[in-house]
Amino acid sequence: MARVHIRKETTNDPAGDWQLWFQWCRYELEDETLYGYRYIWKRPDGDLQAARGQARIPSIAAGKALMDKAAAEGWGDRDWEKMSQAIERLKKEGLVVILATGYVGWPNREAEAAGRSTQQMFEDTQLVHDWS
Repeated sequence: MARVHIRKETTNDPAGDWQLWFQWCRYELEDETLYGYRYIWKRPDGDLQAARGQARIPSIAAGKALMDKAAAEGWGDRDWEKMSQAIERLKKEGLVVILATGYVGWPNREAEAAGRSTQQMFEDTQLVHDWS
């Protein structure tokens, strides 16, 4: 069973009414962790309206408005494929990546002393930290 952790979210709907939310989430599956966007409705009481992975979006304009708002808030440019490529490069260099916290680091002092940091590693670490 997947567990979903909301990392960022936004809505254009008023509180106290049904609200359509656009979210950046961490999906913890049994054998892997993924990140991605989703739309989901919240009831007037604030509870999520789970609909077996589906959310009715009333129009392309409503969906696009939420994507535009996420971009304006500074988190609408996230891309799981780009993030997973950064993670793979970091792991290939011997670093430990913990997505639940955004931690990237050497596994021990010996590895840290022997390791060689590059500009790409710095950029990948920043991306994982910022997007986790």
